[in-house]
Amino acid sequence: MKRICRNLLLLACLNISAALQAESVPDWLLELDRMKHQQPEQSLARLTERQSEFASQPDSVKAYWLRQQAALFSSLGRHQQQQQAAREGLKLLQDTESALKVELWYELGYAMEMQVQLTEALQHYQQGTALATLLDDEKLILRGLINQAAIISDQNNDQQALSLLKDVYQRAEMLKDPEILAEVNAQLGLMYSSLAFEDDAVEFLLRALGLYQQLGWVKNEIAVLFNLARTYSYQTKYQLALDYFNQMLQRSLAANDSVNLYHAYLGLAITSAEMGRTEAALGYIEKAEQYLTHLQSSYHVQTHHYEKALIYRDLEQTSLAMQQVMLAEQAARQPAEQADHVALAITLLRAELLAQQDQYQKAYLALHDFIEGFQKLRNKENELALEHMRLEFDSERQQVRTSLLEAENELKALRLQEVERKRQIQMLWLAILGGTTLILLGIVLWQFSRRASKTTKVSSDLPL
Repeated sequence: MKRICRNLLLLACLNISAALQAESVPDWLLELDRMKHQQPEQSLARLTERQSEFASQPDSVKAYWLRQQAALFSSLGRHQQQQQAAREGLKLLQDTESALKVELWYELGYAMEMQVQLTEALQHYQQGTALATLLDDEKLILRGLINQAAIISDQNNDQQALSLLKDVYQRAEMLKDPEILAEVNAQLGLMYSSLAFEDDAVEFLLRALGLYQQLGWVKNEIAVLFNLARTYSYQTKYQLALDYFNQMLQRSLAANDSVNLYHAYLGLAITSAEMGRTEAALGYIEKAEQYLTHLQSSYHVQTHHYEKALIYRDLEQTSLAMQQVMLAEQAARQPAEQADHVALAITLLRAELLAQQDQYQKAYLALHDFIEGFQKLRNKENELALEHMRLEFDSERQQVRTSLLEAENELKALRLQEVERKRQIQMLWLAILGGTTLILLGIVLWQFSRRASKTTKVSSDLPL
């Protein structure tokens, strides 16, 4: 469920730089930037209607157009098309460094994240954050760090992700940007929920909900309603969970939001199943299935059929449950990092269902596959942990080397200062010695001249 919650956190996109706006972007295209959070379906339709104008635009406007297209595809759950639009935009900007290029990196990263290709997603987020840092754009930097924290959390390094988010939160408080504050509060709420600190999670999520309502960002508001509902479900406050899922459902119906209608019905189905209302759960998940085609993610298809299989199992309809398990297995067309956990859950459920059908040999083989897969996953996680430790060690060793080099440079500087000080003292003593010598020489000369004058006077006074 952690992944489902994260999938609902849609990327909020930034406005293009004022210089580009003033230069050549058509007013109607700028207007779409303001509409996309409230009316993504209508915005995409309008963009499609004017597709014939795309070829005649300069590259900078084409890139802006594609970034808008990618953001709208993201809101509608069409992540393969989002990926394609983002890549095309980046090709147009390959020789430039701009905020628009950062946004396209983030769009591409999000598209890969929603397709559970986490390594590539993190790489793209890091590329965008590095460029944002070069541009000294704090808002874009914080957005990139939030995205990276989500991936790090998905890779089961929650403590590192939480530490990163806390740092972002402090910087966002100083920046006082409502968009960044809303996003970091939403992500912190999700993090605390996944770590079983539900009370803290609710506090952050309610704060994010209020901020998104002030911004008028309906899609993000709906996503937070989902996360609030699931958090209350984790606390076994099922009625509150149902209330928030119903709020989400009504907001999604009003917005004609097919993607979030799916998640609202799925949430109602899972919560109903947790309450033991299995018949109601089946009705809700069948309604959700009507909108499943709007989600371009094999992960979502896997989890959908897995949840439906659990409901059929609870209804003791083993054959129908097994059919859903087979559909879930077929949905895993491409191996994905985070989907390993879902694949293991499906394998374990298959073993259970086979045992219920008295097919104990097949059940044993499925259970063996589960144990083997679980061990591989643990080994993989251990390897990632060791690699992380190695990188930390290399970083610490580099810091020590840097510190030693700095100390050596400071020592050299002190030695040079000491040499210079000794030279100055030596020059001072030479000056003193020279001055003293001159004074003594002057005295000697004065004494000599005085004695000479006396001798001359005595000689002149003697009688001839």
